[in-house]
Amino acid sequence: MAEKKGIFLAFLIGFIMGGVTALLLAPASGEETRRKIKEEFEEATQKLKAETEALKAKAEELSTKAKEILKTKKEEIKEAIEKGKEAIKEKKEELASKLLKREEEI
Repeated sequence: MAEKKGIFLAFLIGFIMGGVTALLLAPASGEETRRKIKEEFEEATQKLKAETEALKAKAEELSTKAKEILKTKKEEIKEAIEKGKEAIKEKKEELASKLLKREEEI
């Protein structure tokens, strides 16, 4: 995801620089050129803000999903540990019972 973000940022910077270069090299008055640069900058800023918000929303969504998965896995592990403890307890009682029977036989 970081790679896509970097590619998008590089594309955006290239887009801005290309737009500014085209405006500066185009035959237009200074006032018109400044206006065009301002418009291009504002458009690029809006696109960047929109992309930032989209990335932020996606990050929050992924974070929420990760927390849910972690909670589920934590509960599963807790249950497995409890089952393991119960199995150990049962085996211990079984072995103790067998040991008592052998002692009685002797």
